[in-house]
Amino acid sequence: MDIFERIERIAAIGDRPGYSPAEDAAHDLAAGWMTEAGLEVSRDEAGNLLGRRGDARVWMGSHLDSVPNGGGFDGVIGVLAGIEAAARLPEVPLGVAVFRAEETGPMGSRRLAELPEAFLEVHIEQGPVLERAGQPLGVVTAIAGQARGAVVFEGRADHAGTTPMDVRDDALVKAARFIQHVFEAAREGGVATVGAVDVEPGAMNVVPARVAVSVDARAPNAEALEALVERIGFEPTWQLEPVAMSGAPFEALSAVLPDAPRLVSGAGHDAMVLAAAGVPTAMLFVRSLNGGASHSPQELSSPEDIALAVDVLTRTLERLA
Repeated sequence: MDIFERIERIAAIGDRPGYSPAEDAAHDLAAGWMTEAGLEVSRDEAGNLLGRRGDARVWMGSHLDSVPNGGGFDGVIGVLAGIEAAARLPEVPLGVAVFRAEETGPMGSRRLAELPEAFLEVHIEQGPVLERAGQPLGVVTAIAGQARGAVVFEGRADHAGTTPMDVRDDALVKAARFIQHVFEAAREGGVATVGAVDVEPGAMNVVPARVAVSVDARAPNAEALEALVERIGFEPTWQLEPVAMSGAPFEALSAVLPDAPRLVSGAGHDAMVLAAAGVPTAMLFVRSLNGGASHSPQELSSPEDIALAVDVLTRTLERLA
């Protein structure tokens, strides 16, 4: 069974929320394939699936949980590429980790930080950059920092039919102007999204009295993130600092792919957790098709691109070994 057939086997399970029976079923499939690859299989206290050979200090991996109605490639490519690379290098001590609940944390990857001297993750790009560039693979240089919070706008509830327009204090109109401001602020650097709007009282025939809007701001480095937050003008209540890919795994991957595009990941990954904990980390992106669709059934990478990613991962491991 080739790697693309294995991807289809996991996709056939359907939605795989973290710590669900469906995620368990995906882990069971992966455990069988790890055994076939000659890895010793175990599970840790967090439920992470670990396949190792010898004194494994170099680890690969990703996750098998999914968002609701998600695609079949997010996380899955990284797990299966790691297992395939391990099978191709039967004499090399290494490990493959399948992390739990990445989509809601990531929680599982925090447990691995004390074990590896190096970590590599293969992942679908989840964006259109490689497809637009006509390139099958990209080397990730950093994972963007994130700042999240909410901004609240106050107004006055009034009757929608009897209150003249020139005396209304409409909180939603204020929020709408702010949402446009967020969009324009991000055009100067980084990305920003208002993804949730809570309107009170939330009735069709009442002028909105209070509106809370979410803000998700991301940028490739700390200075750019700070500047973006300042341009938007909000107080983050949750923040992750950007992390750079570094050390021997990044150098080895860069040597294998000297001419591949360099990208900053706007999404968080298990690799982000390991890198933030001080583990030398590298990340390889596989081209997303269908305009970079991800977290949707349209998510797609080609068998040829995935096969190339496995080849690159194997050559990188050989350099590290």
